[in-house]
Amino acid sequence: MKNCLLTLLTAVLFLGSAAAQKAVSGVFLYKASISDSVSVLKEWNVRLYTNDTIVRVETQTDQVGQQVYIRHMDLRKAYLLLAYNGKKFAIQTDLAENTVKDTVGKQYTVKKKFGSKKVAGYKCKKYYVTDKGQPEGYYCWFAKKFDNKYLEVYPEVPYLAADYFLPSQEGLIHYELVSFTPETLNRDMFGIPSDYRRVTFEEFVGQFSDGKQE
Repeated sequence: MKNCLLTLLTAVLFLGSAAAQKAVSGVFLYKASISDSVSVLKEWNVRLYTNDTIVRVETQTDQVGQQVYIRHMDLRKAYLLLAYNGKKFAIQTDLAENTVKDTVGKQYTVKKKFGSKKVAGYKCKKYYVTDKGQPEGYYCWFAKKFDNKYLEVYPEVPYLAADYFLPSQEGLIHYELVSFTPETLNRDMFGIPSDYRRVTFEEFVGQFSDGKQE
């Protein structure tokens, strides 16, 4: 269970600043899927809410059900909300501190390519991503209309990832933007609920050491 949770949290926290663009408030809806050479093996939705200062990402996982990730872009703070074994946790991360401590080199390369297409009605630029140690990569598309700060993937590209891939233990995950709905969102949805206990990543993982829990 500990290894499973570590893998899950690492994958979520993969999830900068770029060229100045207009403030964005609303909901990005993505479709995520894992496929083999024949068919789609698994499919789910990911919703990204933003008021241009804070981002809230909601997704569904097999391990712990609904998962919520809240990130304050200016303060560089983030919380992963998890309900597990009847308890609720807000696992906090100092993104600025993690950036300073991170000494692991990039596990991929990104190269700009000629070409464009529309994804969910938005014009996107073409890039080619290759994972370290892999002979072949994959094409990803980025929407010029939106800043890359709303989604923490491929920071080398100044635009929002709209049609892209990310490796996982289950296989290559394909994310595709389905729609963007502009709206003014209630600020309460970006807060930490009072019934969630705020803990560090180390404190959370420590509860499962040697099979013991608090």
